[in-house]
Amino acid sequence: MSLRKQAASLAIMHAADVLQPLLILPYAGRVLGPLHFGQFAYALSIGWLATTIVDYGFHWTAQRAAASVRHEPAMIASLFAEVTATKAILWFVVTLAGVAASDGLLAVSRPLFLCAMLNAVGGILFPTWLFIALERASQAAVAVVVSRGVALLCFLTMVTSSAHTELAVAIQSSASIAAGFVSLPFIVPIGFSGFRAVTPSAVGMQLRNGWRGFLFTLVERIFVTLPVPLVQHFSGYVAAGQYSIAEKFVNATRPFFRAMWETLLPRVAYCARHDPEAGLVLIRRSLLTLVVGAGFTLFLFFLAPYVIILLFGESFSGAIPIVRVMSVIPLLINANTCTSNLYMFNYGHERAWTFLNVSGLLIFLAAAFLLSPQLSNAAIAVAIAQIARECFVLVVSAGFFLTFGAARARSSATQGDGEARASDVAAGSMLISPTNAQGGRHVRMEYSSVDD
Repeated sequence: MSLRKQAASLAIMHAADVLQPLLILPYAGRVLGPLHFGQFAYALSIGWLATTIVDYGFHWTAQRAAASVRHEPAMIASLFAEVTATKAILWFVVTLAGVAASDGLLAVSRPLFLCAMLNAVGGILFPTWLFIALERASQAAVAVVVSRGVALLCFLTMVTSSAHTELAVAIQSSASIAAGFVSLPFIVPIGFSGFRAVTPSAVGMQLRNGWRGFLFTLVERIFVTLPVPLVQHFSGYVAAGQYSIAEKFVNATRPFFRAMWETLLPRVAYCARHDPEAGLVLIRRSLLTLVVGAGFTLFLFFLAPYVIILLFGESFSGAIPIVRVMSVIPLLINANTCTSNLYMFNYGHERAWTFLNVSGLLIFLAAAFLLSPQLSNAAIAVAIAQIARECFVLVVSAGFFLTFGAARARSSATQGDGEARASDVAAGSMLISPTNAQGGRHVRMEYSSVDD
């Protein structure tokens, strides 16, 4: 599949993932009421956190591994089976822990928790990482669109009162299970033969290989969900509401960057193993998308304030200075996608990549706690802390890309020149070597004709 078709398929898939929850949001709020809607939202958040643990970062590490061996069916089948078995074990452990913590540590009943865990089951049955790695995103997009459409229809027809809270959570959480069943005809020929060779040691190896991807995913999940509680802690619920509105505008740009790296990562991962210079060229070309990031930044700074007033009214005008401060974040995320997620993760800097993202979270927390007492608006302080984190990641990852990426490119060019010179010397040696002819007279005539 071409990169353009891959990108279009991923855009459709992520659009379906974003639109379906947005479409049910007003209906769910009216039907369930404030209390039960809060339970619904809380249970879904628990389910997403559990899914993050069960997925264990395989969307990064397994996707890269599959992309680099995509022309070797036996290795693909083995990898798919090992990752699926590992996820199943993690799901069992997380479910036991969640059931034990329900109605106590977790403010959710056990039936509601089990409904929320259906999302993690779907993560096992629907291997998005494999479709993306093999550049079959169109098949994944079909499964997601169908499953989200079915979930939307079921939600609107079956959830009719606050008594259906558990059903609402179950329907929303089982969308990925439906996608798994839709994609089953595509998956069976690819990977089911690998289950015959799954061993405990293979599962242990996948856990060792995937922990850095898991840590990155967990940090990203915390980074996305933590700012609103921080603003509430410093300035109360009104400030948190203003910040939440501004943050939604910024987060609306994230699906583009996710679609971008999911489009390019399989190709870059394959090139990093088989043709490193071609992968570096692809990463350099991906920097052209900074035009899109700059466009998002300009929209957030100049137009988003008017949209906020139009949609939410003057009572949310406090979100305007926040969204203007945060407007630079899409441009920074765009650059970090190229230099950090595409380059560092695929070109032998995975340990530094993991440490960089954990350090970025610590810088965000430190900046938020240091700036909030100094500024009258804690939401602005948290926004600046987010920018500080993105800038730190960009400076370090760009340094890696410019230093090591340029050195690798020079090394490849030098090696290519050396091989060319060696080839010329070898050709000349073979031309004048007496072993290449039946006799010395014939070799001398051949060499003489070349001189002429």
